[in-house]
Order: sequence, then C-alpha cells, then structure tokens
Amino acid sequence: MRKTALYLLLATSLLLIAIPLASACGDCTGCAHTIQVIPVDSTYTGDPIVTTSPANLMIFHTGNGPIENVWLLIVLNEPTYNALNEITINGTTFMTQENFTLVEIWRHKIPSLLPNFWTDYPGSLCRYEVAAIKDKMDEKGNPIYYGVNYFLPEITTSATYFTLAVDLAAPADLKALVIGLGRYDCNRDWNCFEFDDDCHEECCHIDCNCYDPLNRGSSFSKSTFVVPEIATIALAAAPFSALGLYAIKRGKK
Repeated sequence: MRKTALYLLLATSLLLIAIPLASACGDCTGCAHTIQVIPVDSTYTGDPIVTTSPANLMIFHTGNGPIENVWLLIVLNEPTYNALNEITINGTTFMTQENFTLVEIWRHKIPSLLPNFWTDYPGSLCRYEVAAIKDKMDEKGNPIYYGVNYFLPEITTSATYFTLAVDLAAPADLKALVIGLGRYDCNRDWNCFEFDDDCHEECCHIDCNCYDPLNRGSSFSKSTFVVPEIATIALAAAPFSALGLYAIKRGKK
C-alpha cells in the first residue's frame, strides 16, 4: 500500500512538471498568426490592408518571441507576374520573375510544407488555402503565382520599417499579396526537450544545415495587398469590407 502511494505521488509529480512543458512546447508544434506586415499608419480592417507601390511597410510580431528566420510570401496575379521586372526592398532587388512559381490546379495550400535545400527554405507549418488567397485577391478562377524569399534574421515586437516596390516592365493590373513567415523557437525559451543537440542553436538561421519549419505567419488581416494606383483601390475593395478599409491611423500592436 505504501509502495503504491509512493508510485502515485511520483506519477503525479511528473505529470505536474510535464503539463507546463507540454503547454509551452505545444506553442511550437503548429502555426500561430503572430506576425504583422502592414502599411505604416494603417488601420485594422479584417482583410488584407490595401496600399500602392512603392509601399511603406512595417513588420513586427505579437506574443512570444523573438521570431527568427523571417521570410516573405508574395502572391501575384497573372498580369503582374507577366509584366514583372523586379520587386525591391529599400531600393535593392528582392525578387524577380524567376522567384515565382505557378500555383498548380491540384495545389490546395501554399507555401510548401517541405524544405528546399537549394534555397535554404525550411518548409512552413503556416500554409494558406489557395481558394482563400484567390478570394482575397479577387482572382477566383484565374492563375496566381507565389514565391517565398528570405528577408530578415529576426523581428521583435518593435516594428522594422521598409519600403517595398513592385517594378513592372509594362502597365498591368497590379496585385501583390505580402505575408510574413518566421520561426519561433520555444526550446530556447522554455527548456523543452531538444531533439537535435548538434545544431539546435543554429537551426533558426538561413545558414544552418538543419531545418526547423517556419511556425509563425501573418493572418490575412495582418498582411498587405499592393495595387497600382489610389484610383484602383475602390475596385480592389470589392471582395473586402467597404470604404472604411482605408482609414489612416497607426495600427495597434
């Protein structure tokens, strides 16, 4: 009887220790939408926030952090892809047409869950329904193209400001959806079990050889939708909520 009581006490103690660890580690096992990549001085609308090119943007995260190995997922409609010269950040080439891939008819979510060893893309647990993206871009039934490219080593709850410009070789119906992706490493903050001791500390960076998938992203309402001119925003607003979409004030973090 005494032995049984001791076993029960030991099991209860282990359970009490495991619960907070499992809760903390669980924060890394799926996708959480804690990244915001939005126009400066914009207001929350419930949909991607519409702006023009060049776009003055800011990126930061809410909740636990820091967020490391930050990438941008950019989705283009076909006219933008066909006319694309380059996408620049702060005047430097960030992506060209070669960085984009047609979203095949059979593909239901982007970006890929699997890593790409040629580009150091680590794969992503944050993935977006193609149908929902097309709906937000008002491109139902039309081809779209997507690309993911490494952006920053780290973001925090303080905004990082940058200017993104879509340079077209010819006039086109510009539509570019910009979403942030990154990695939150719960192990570093919570003393969870480390399954890869040899390279754990380097796994959140672009130059690592082991791949922890991206597990933080932007919700559609915390992303940016780039269109060509102010005059076209009224048309682009059709799939979104109405005119209040473009009121100006600093978004809350």
